[in-house]
Amino acid sequence: MNKDQAVSPTILTPRQIAGHVVALLVGASLLALTFWLHTGSRAVPGLIRDLQSQDLQTEMLAAQGLSELKADAYPAASLLVDHALHHPNWSMRFAAASALRSIDLQAARQVMHDSLPGLGDSDAEVRRHTCALLGGLGLLAKPVVPALVKMLADEDDLTRERAIEALGAIGVPQADVSTALTTALFDRAPGVRHRAVSLFAFAVPIPTTALVPLAGLQKDPDKAVASLARIALDRGGGVHRTDVQMLMARLQRRNDREEALQRLARLGPPAAEAVPAIVPLLDDRLPLHRYLAVETLEAIGPGAAHVLPALRRLLDDPDPIVREAVAVALRSIESATPATGATP
Repeated sequence: MNKDQAVSPTILTPRQIAGHVVALLVGASLLALTFWLHTGSRAVPGLIRDLQSQDLQTEMLAAQGLSELKADAYPAASLLVDHALHHPNWSMRFAAASALRSIDLQAARQVMHDSLPGLGDSDAEVRRHTCALLGGLGLLAKPVVPALVKMLADEDDLTRERAIEALGAIGVPQADVSTALTTALFDRAPGVRHRAVSLFAFAVPIPTTALVPLAGLQKDPDKAVASLARIALDRGGGVHRTDVQMLMARLQRRNDREEALQRLARLGPPAAEAVPAIVPLLDDRLPLHRYLAVETLEAIGPGAAHVLPALRRLLDDPDPIVREAVAVALRSIESATPATGATP
């Protein structure tokens, strides 16, 4: 072999190439196996161990990971309940309670009920955190709205602010929440007024009873409050059709459904146009989405009367929290619907 035909030392032989390919395949297989072991229900045991690590960052990440696994994370529900009620760090309590919404509705409701005594605690910090935790449960915390409304008489300014924030996050019953927010417009604390007027400016439909107080707040000594009052009044208290249509589009994306349904529920009757887009979610595989769909239809009221047959089918839903919500929604819509327009 002459010099021109000599094999360059940088060129691999067929055997060497085959060896590298095999090594790459083995590495890829190990990575795939590792990924497989850390997805779905297979990841739950490891996340449960992380949740018991006593390292706050690790525990927070574990709660987030379990939340993303949804129903697959059911074996972790009891531990998440314990963290939500007893963990020494309130941020961890919030994370655990929030995770339970998509994992186990009954467990989330247990956290709601067992947290209620915190609203009457002698320590203002406990009352504040309890309001925030209940608000973090969103529409699932609807039964505690009356208790949160009573917190507007609390002597602690920040507690009242957290109560208003929680009521805005829950959003229904619309009449009760709107009345509470209107009352808060007169609060002595700028932070409370700011929270209430910001909800009217960006999230909650404005009742006619709030228009005069909002007009007065345009001269509030707190410039931020005055600015938000002007923004709220520019909205005129109405709900734009484009807002509803945007939320309808978000219902098509699984990761956006929870927020979209909660916002539609806050809008109430003006969201009637969205009913055809909500009905398919009554069959969603995630109990939280079915629950939120039921609550949203109830909030819309008579505008959802024509879908009562679809609601009745959920009286046999496997989740007791969904069944309970369906029974309440049926009574509410039927009682608010004129007999001539009722659906048999």
